[in-house]
Amino acid sequence: MRPVNELLLRDFCMDDYAAVLELWRAVGTGVPLRPSDRPDAIRLKLTRDPGLFLVACDGAAIVGSAMGGWDGRRAYLYHLAVRSDHRRQGVATRLLVEVESRMRAKGALKVKCQVFKNNPAALAFFHAHGYEIELGLDPLGKELVPGGAPPVGAGGRPPAEWSERGGEQSAQP
Repeated sequence: MRPVNELLLRDFCMDDYAAVLELWRAVGTGVPLRPSDRPDAIRLKLTRDPGLFLVACDGAAIVGSAMGGWDGRRAYLYHLAVRSDHRRQGVATRLLVEVESRMRAKGALKVKCQVFKNNPAALAFFHAHGYEIELGLDPLGKELVPGGAPPVGAGGRPPAEWSERGGEQSAQP
């Protein structure tokens, strides 16, 4: 394992899909997998927000990810994840600092993220990096497409028809 300052941070590419999907599965309920994590949706995301989906690499192994979004008004952070054997070594901080820097360069003034209440380690991490709970606000969501945001369950596992190779997908939604 390399020291954190020697890890390579780089842009995600679709060839990374299987390794990143496995990383997200391995971190458990902190990264619930949704239809927006399918290969076709990730390709769209890469087109929409170039340079905001990062991976941390220890040699050839992907050990972390951070996905940013920028809608022209607010920036959002999704799927900040670090492999268990690389945690508490600064990998998440390096990913967070880099994706925030890239968001700022695009014009973002504020970044938001959602953390499950039953994830005290993630809450502590974000608090330590200046994130605050926005009092008086409750997050709301609405499915725009049926099945677009199913409830979290089944351990955050994607359905079997999702390809882990990134290049193929079932015709099923």
